[in-house]
Amino acid sequence: MKEAPALTGRSERTLAEFDKFAQNYSDEAAKDLGNFEKYRNTAFLYKSQYLKYILPKEPKGILDFGCGVGLNVPYLKKYFPNANLFGCDVSSESIKIAEDNFPYCEFSVVNTPEGLMRFRDKINVIFVSTVLHHIPSVEHEKWINGLHLAMNSGDYLVIFEHNIKNPITAKVVKGSKGDEEAIMLDARYCEQLVKGRFYGTLVRNQEIKVTCNNVRLRYTYFFPWRSSLFTAIERFLWFIPLGAQYCVYARKL
Repeated sequence: MKEAPALTGRSERTLAEFDKFAQNYSDEAAKDLGNFEKYRNTAFLYKSQYLKYILPKEPKGILDFGCGVGLNVPYLKKYFPNANLFGCDVSSESIKIAEDNFPYCEFSVVNTPEGLMRFRDKINVIFVSTVLHHIPSVEHEKWINGLHLAMNSGDYLVIFEHNIKNPITAKVVKGSKGDEEAIMLDARYCEQLVKGRFYGTLVRNQEIKVTCNNVRLRYTYFFPWRSSLFTAIERFLWFIPLGAQYCVYARKL
């Protein structure tokens, strides 16, 4: 597996810092985006649109893993009105804010991968929106394993991350107060991280072969403005590694 980038001397953000940052998350995020602030909501909107695009049917339940203050939740509700929504995060302060703002979603504080097992029979999609780059690289496999164990056969894991190869995204993330301790992840690293757990076996000519055909990498968010035309064009550009973000998704076999 390709190694994650080194921490280059920066320490991982502590839980206390996440709790403190939760109170002013929306305001700080707006400052970080600068001239792009007017497009901020489209970053949440497009993820729910794309999730609907890749799923074969509406899920019974969706877990927003690392939900923070819940900014993706209203868009998940809009595009999946009949699904039960759940959110979890390590920050108790973030969860309190999310509970106050979105009472139709069930939120929980989860500090360990084992804590994810409570969702196993309640959901069939785990949605991970720009969360992994906040998790120390040495813990990536542990959390991916935890997510895998919390899923049943046929369930989907859908991960969105910032694309380090997009110069505008790289500049915004580098200057973001909320991402001070974060390390952007290469798309291929994230893909291999998921493939390391979401694999299956195929018997062919009396030989057992490992297959990862259930894992996909797609580059996304080429346009900050949303319309049916630009959305359609964007989906044809999935193989070009210049989208502002990328999506790695997998179905558990």
